[in-house]
Amino acid sequence: MLEQAVLPELTDLPRKKRNKRWLDLGLPVLSLVCFVSLWELSVRLKLFALPTPEETMKTFLRLLVYGDPLYAKNLLQLTGASLWIVAKGCGAAFGLAIPLGVLVGANPYLEKLTHPILEIFRPVPPLAWIPLAYLMFSSLPGPTRYVQAFVVFVGAFFPAVVNTLHGIKVIDPTYIQAAKSCGASSCQVLRRVLLPGSLPSILTGIRIGIGIGWMCCVAAEFVGGRMGIGFYIWDSYSTGGRAPEIISGIIAIGIVGYLLNAGIIWLERRLLPWR
Repeated sequence: MLEQAVLPELTDLPRKKRNKRWLDLGLPVLSLVCFVSLWELSVRLKLFALPTPEETMKTFLRLLVYGDPLYAKNLLQLTGASLWIVAKGCGAAFGLAIPLGVLVGANPYLEKLTHPILEIFRPVPPLAWIPLAYLMFSSLPGPTRYVQAFVVFVGAFFPAVVNTLHGIKVIDPTYIQAAKSCGASSCQVLRRVLLPGSLPSILTGIRIGIGIGWMCCVAAEFVGGRMGIGFYIWDSYSTGGRAPEIISGIIAIGIVGYLLNAGIIWLERRLLPWR
């Protein structure tokens, strides 16, 4: 009787996996179809002054392959310029935030010392730093590049440091005491206990930080600069309100943000296969 009850469940496993695979693929496609349909319907009913999805897609492909003749650049070059700023800002942010988060999380006195500063500046929107950043970097050649990287730095720094600090603090003290009782030095505890134990939170902070940094970079390009996808969107609006080009730029931003997030999730699965 037991074998007869278990056998149908085992034979149903491949079918359940196939159904789940189709759902994982079909639901995202369905959401996109619904979104495009609502977009098309709103244009036909003249609810918004927007181009049709077909017109926008043609413009997107043209900009992707041939570029915009007004700027002599395609979407890959424009997004690449923005990504380079994000790479510099996020690299500096993570290089400072992760070691600081580890040190602060492992030292309660250092946490009390830095807590007021972190909590005062953490709620400040990154874009609020733009005027001060221009004053800070005004003596440098091409200050706009430094301002944009600084805004990205601020946006990525706080998620990384807060998540790293949290990851250190939630480690069971028993593991630390066990390592010390076995004769582990402070450096060995850091390398063998603290860093591996906090790695999930560190990667979460990096994923959030990159997402915020990408948004901050695009927004900062609205203010100044002569390169980047944010500049292109704002300039397309300023030169006649070219809606297909503006929406194409927005789509490019969304695709890049999606790929950045997917890349970090893939890295998490490789580094943390047990999660």
